[in-house]
Amino acid sequence: MAEIVLVTGAAGFIGRSLAARLAAGGLKVRCLVHSGSDTSALKAAGLDCFEGDLLDKPSLERAAAGVSAVWHLGALVRPHEFILSRRKLAEKFRAVNAQGTENMASAAAAAGVKRFIYFSSISAGGPAVKKEGDKPRPLTAYGRSKLAGETAMRRVAFETGLDFVIVRPAMIYGPGAQRWESLFKLIKKGLVPVPGSGNYTPSVCWIESLIDGALIAAEKGAPGSVFNICEEPITLNDLTAALAGFLKVKPVFIRVPEALLGPAIRLLDKSLAAFGLAAPGLNFLADYGAFKEAVSSWSHDTSKLRALGWKPALPTREAFAETVRKSRSAPL
Repeated sequence: MAEIVLVTGAAGFIGRSLAARLAAGGLKVRCLVHSGSDTSALKAAGLDCFEGDLLDKPSLERAAAGVSAVWHLGALVRPHEFILSRRKLAEKFRAVNAQGTENMASAAAAAGVKRFIYFSSISAGGPAVKKEGDKPRPLTAYGRSKLAGETAMRRVAFETGLDFVIVRPAMIYGPGAQRWESLFKLIKKGLVPVPGSGNYTPSVCWIESLIDGALIAAEKGAPGSVFNICEEPITLNDLTAALAGFLKVKPVFIRVPEALLGPAIRLLDKSLAAFGLAAPGLNFLADYGAFKEAVSSWSHDTSKLRALGWKPALPTREAFAETVRKSRSAPL
């Protein structure tokens, strides 16, 4: 009888890809999804879907029963509200990403799960952090909540003996990743705003390379280990130029100087803060921490994971070319 594993957040872009890869490896995959999630792709692949909520402990206990491993991807990345109070924003992030992680880990421990793989984020460390053991300096409410999730994970493990590893993925790209599909559309329209100089290096990773790394970390990682998963640095200018070439267009890149944009965003952020408000609907345009994330050079050390045998499945430019090739079959 095939081993059963649980994937939380399975209806998301990364979760769908991971669930499919685990099933292809001969495992029976149980998918924990939120009520109302689009599960058509999961069901079409013959995967079992359990409705649950990271804040509903009984639903997590049912989902964890009889599984050998939990892959915990369930998270809140961005609230649906365009504008809300800062206190409420922080509470929403912490409820799902910290308390929800603690709830899932506790349910896994009670069910006798052999290994818990927690998908955190490089945002938990922040752009200043190079190695996994460096002091974290998250810049955003999301990053702080993911770091709190790591702390909650360790606390449960200390109290129960639950075996776990943590992976910190970079910004993931691949066919169907909405953020990147939006960028492709923008490039094809011919006018692309670029915050700052564009000479900074965002941290990115192809979906297939991420899953390769997570599988290796789960199989070979020492209990309690943390692993960065990202590719070699590439500047935003080089990346967008390569994407334009793959899309066979010659867009105009409008660079908005950081010296102009930064103070304007900081002023708006402080003005909202004066009223106790945040505007996640405006993304980094109203969040100075998110803006600093966007224009920072990220360069994370992946030597721990490489020592276990991982390397990117394809070089970054080739992986983006493959992403564009597959994405172009859908309307851009």
